[in-house]
Amino acid sequence: MGVRTLCMIMPSKPKIHQPDDRFFKSAMSDPEVVKAYLQHFYPEIAGIADLSTLQQQNTQSMRPNLKLFSADVVYRCQLRGGSGQHFHFCLLFEHKSEPDEYVAVQIGLYIFLLLREQVKAQNQPLEPVLPLLFYNGKATWRPKRIREIFKGHPGYEVLKPYLPDFRFLFEDAHRLPPEELLKLDLSYFRSTVLSMALRHKPDLIFEYIEVIFEGAEDSDQALSIITYILGVAERSPKRFLEELENTEFTTKPNVMSTLEQLLEMGREEGLEKGIYKKSIFNLLKTAVHFPDWTAAKLSDFTELSLEVVATFLSVKSQGDSAALSRYVRQDLLANIPLSAEDEEKLDRLVVQLAGR
Repeated sequence: MGVRTLCMIMPSKPKIHQPDDRFFKSAMSDPEVVKAYLQHFYPEIAGIADLSTLQQQNTQSMRPNLKLFSADVVYRCQLRGGSGQHFHFCLLFEHKSEPDEYVAVQIGLYIFLLLREQVKAQNQPLEPVLPLLFYNGKATWRPKRIREIFKGHPGYEVLKPYLPDFRFLFEDAHRLPPEELLKLDLSYFRSTVLSMALRHKPDLIFEYIEVIFEGAEDSDQALSIITYILGVAERSPKRFLEELENTEFTTKPNVMSTLEQLLEMGREEGLEKGIYKKSIFNLLKTAVHFPDWTAAKLSDFTELSLEVVATFLSVKSQGDSAALSRYVRQDLLANIPLSAEDEEKLDRLVVQLAGR
């Protein structure tokens, strides 16, 4: 038998207003956090594992087949006893606001891709893959196993013995009472889980702000927590800074310093986004007035990269106004605030471009 990997898979399109996936992946990239996660939630599994051997794996070769997922973290771990045998952990993170009825299919796909990679290696016996699911949505959810998905099928009872099935280890962040989490040892793991357990109770985050930040061991961990809280609690860095001024905790100097840096970065980023938005609109208007211009000429004129302009022209050439509109909004202008006037102008330009 063998252990091998801890994988985290998260829905694609990480947004500024959905910081869960980035925060969770960042935390689970730390072997010490993974070790604490397994010891707390699954002590029987941690008991057979030599957690000092946890090693993050490179899954780059699998990614062409993982277009459904935007992030994964895989660990390989030895069994206790010095046998040299390993097993895999496959940890998936689901933060949708609505439960996913078919998450078992998603988990199954990842498990079998990991097993297929082992088969392709052909140099050792297959190692087990254990699926773990961490849920951070607002609604109460008990995920279905694959067999349960087919319960409404008229042939279910006859076909049931032949349907694929597997169990997975499931944790719901909102069923983790803060007072119980406070009993954990002071650590970044405690800070991570506590922050996420309060994800849909932003006001409570500030009641526990001291203990949340006490687990941050360095400025990078403090920055991850700050970024997460700013996203889920819908606070601006300035307001967050004001709310922390009268709060005392050991890492406060680092937190305050990081927030002040974010304020300055925000001012610079706002300016950069404004310049970038102007360049995109300039590209659209120029393409309307000079439809025969090459990608190179448009790139030189708008000061946008040749790759951006070439992709834009490729989408434009399809003549599909809906597809062009989605591309401009979701790709070229992702996370760029648009006013009502901007929206109207964009609609007009897209119609003109698609008709050419």
